[in-house]
Amino acid sequence: MSEWDALYLMLKREIIRFIRKPNRTILPSVISTFLYIFAFGYALGTAIPAMGGHSYINFMLPGLVMMQVILHAYVNPAYSLFSSRDDRYIEDPLTTPMRYSTMVVAYVLGGMARGLFMGLIIAGVTMVLFGIGIYDVPMFVLLLLGTSATFACFGVMLGQWSKNIEDVGNVMSYALSPLLFLGGVFFSIDIIPADWIRWLSWLDPLTYVVDGVRYAMIGYERTNPYYCLGAIAISLLVMFYASLRLFESGYNLKT
Repeated sequence: MSEWDALYLMLKREIIRFIRKPNRTILPSVISTFLYIFAFGYALGTAIPAMGGHSYINFMLPGLVMMQVILHAYVNPAYSLFSSRDDRYIEDPLTTPMRYSTMVVAYVLGGMARGLFMGLIIAGVTMVLFGIGIYDVPMFVLLLLGTSATFACFGVMLGQWSKNIEDVGNVMSYALSPLLFLGGVFFSIDIIPADWIRWLSWLDPLTYVVDGVRYAMIGYERTNPYYCLGAIAISLLVMFYASLRLFESGYNLKT
């Protein structure tokens, strides 16, 4: 079997993994996203002034799109790799001549597929319901690809590092979710009254992800979008290298 055949089979398994159970992998996130839209966009949004010439609900929607891309790109390889370790079927591909880099790429592409799938669903529905177009299509595509790949690499590392299944969920609860909220999904960082919180937001890498996709979707530019794209590209290179080296080390993979 060639490396391409092995990559195809592993990627197919990763995609089937989330497609075959949409009530567990897709539907809950769609429902929660529209609860955010109702609670923040409609219930509170009418009391919040326009930001940069955009209504609050339009300002918020790009952040919700990127939230789904990040969370799903992370969770697919994280849970998949942990499950394969826990059930010990990771040992089967490890004993074949398949390169470790091929395995990592398969997990990353699987995470990207799920993240992009969810992001495009949310973006498509919001465009239909709220009349939002895509202001900069190439930038939008590059940001989604880069962000989903970066957090899929992160998911590979966490799936390998985690000692138990709770560790995978804890990263979402204690790291990704706070970083997303601090990154300005629901508000502009410029309106934060406390300077120290504003500085934390500027140090949050997800701030630049959210800013970039907000520009790409509605044209709201607070940070140069090419800076955002550059930051994501650098993060992707670092995360892929780190995930590959960790995988090659065999940490938590071999018993």
